[in-house]
Amino acid sequence: MNRGVRIFALVAILSTLVAFPVGAAPAAKGYLIGSAAPLTPDQVQQLQGAGASVVHVYVNFGGASATIPSPKLSAVRALPFVTSVNEDTIRQLDAITVAPSQAPPDLPLTPYWLDLINAENSGGYDGSGVWVAVLDSGFYPNWRDYLDPDSILEEYATAFIAANGNQNKNQWDVGSDPHMMAVAATIVGYTFVDDTNEGGWGEGYATGAAGTYDVPGVASGAKIIPIKVCEPIGCFGSAINAGVDYVTTLKKENEDQPIVINESLGGGSLDATEKAAIDAALSAGVVMVASAGNSGNAGMGFPGAYEPVISTGAGGWRDQWNTLPDKTWWLDVVPENGVDEVFVADFSSRQLTGQYLDVVSTGRFMLLPYPCANLYTKDGEVGAHTNVRTCASKATPDNAHAAPFQYLFLSGTSFSAPTISGIVALMLDKDGSLNNADAAFGTLGNPASWGPGSLEVLLENSATDIPGESVVTTFRTGVPDTECWETTGCTLEATGHGWVFVDDALTAVP
Repeated sequence: MNRGVRIFALVAILSTLVAFPVGAAPAAKGYLIGSAAPLTPDQVQQLQGAGASVVHVYVNFGGASATIPSPKLSAVRALPFVTSVNEDTIRQLDAITVAPSQAPPDLPLTPYWLDLINAENSGGYDGSGVWVAVLDSGFYPNWRDYLDPDSILEEYATAFIAANGNQNKNQWDVGSDPHMMAVAATIVGYTFVDDTNEGGWGEGYATGAAGTYDVPGVASGAKIIPIKVCEPIGCFGSAINAGVDYVTTLKKENEDQPIVINESLGGGSLDATEKAAIDAALSAGVVMVASAGNSGNAGMGFPGAYEPVISTGAGGWRDQWNTLPDKTWWLDVVPENGVDEVFVADFSSRQLTGQYLDVVSTGRFMLLPYPCANLYTKDGEVGAHTNVRTCASKATPDNAHAAPFQYLFLSGTSFSAPTISGIVALMLDKDGSLNNADAAFGTLGNPASWGPGSLEVLLENSATDIPGESVVTTFRTGVPDTECWETTGCTLEATGHGWVFVDDALTAVP
């Protein structure tokens, strides 16, 4: 998987050889310990006795996170109830950054990414009554500048910090990256304060005039549970597993509450403990949606590639940047030509053997809140870095360098995932009993034994096939940009079951 400047960059984790002084013990590393059932207090003591410093014991499935010195690994593995011991690996976020007291008025027109999925045909469903748990980078402290506090379930918000996933409820809005706010905004909408610089590219105002506007989400009536599982280095598997376990408990405590997990992140393989966490959540009735990844022909990331999880590739509108340098194109009306208006982005991960790509949705140049992004130097040249991670305040005339941009045209399967999470929320608004608890979980090493659940099948069967093609669009710099998928020269499976339209997905719900 690949997620660098585009944030879904596979960060290579290099093992460093450390020379220990004579007599010094080697440093302990973080590990994920698997077991067939939730650990008992006696088993936790046995782990401690074997040399594991247990940090987090999972509640709804077997296993724990722990630090273990390398000489003690064999003793931990030898315990009769231990089914796996794997190093705690890091996932990465799946974005591409090429890049008030009175409610603000609505936009003059609908954002293209909602028009492109026929969101106007939602039949009155808006996701009301559905919770969407976003496992991501956390909110910035000034998140209320962008998101409606009534859309955020602060009482359930929490954080699982760094290796071993230590829970800290006070850290969920001390974010390491604005990524989570953009993901949440895709689902429930956001406040847009237009300025001549907003969006990062093009000229003039993104809406055509200065002002403050309410940008709708795919499921504006849903509620977001922010769960921070990512640090600047990435997202530890232990933290993600702890977050999934936490949501599973919420579901068991609120059995009739529809809950969706959105993971706009991924890694190169499926760990035994991660699979156990997902299986427990889905079995409890939680629905999980994840991005396919931004690695193109290099293939998908996990958990998206795991069949019981609903995975999403990224596409866009063929008329993107059609009025360059004017940037109001994102509010143009999309013709009702079905998938004739759609292209599949070149970065969107293609399906390889043993991987399952389900559907494709909008994930190309979506204008979303992304505060503290610093794209340009003082002379207007593109800078080497796009993120100023220490910034958490808006720019003012007296502090012009605080946050040069508050919003950016963003790309990535990071945003096609919450688009589909929003559509799933609409489906659950219509029938809250739907889920994927009946999926075939199979075994870890046998992808052929995996199968989709009933909600996923409804969604897939409602999708419209995207025929293979090669099209030329306009890039944000004004240069022609060729996108091709499933044709000569780009033959890998890129579209899954196809493009999801809101009205078709809702019609599929009995």
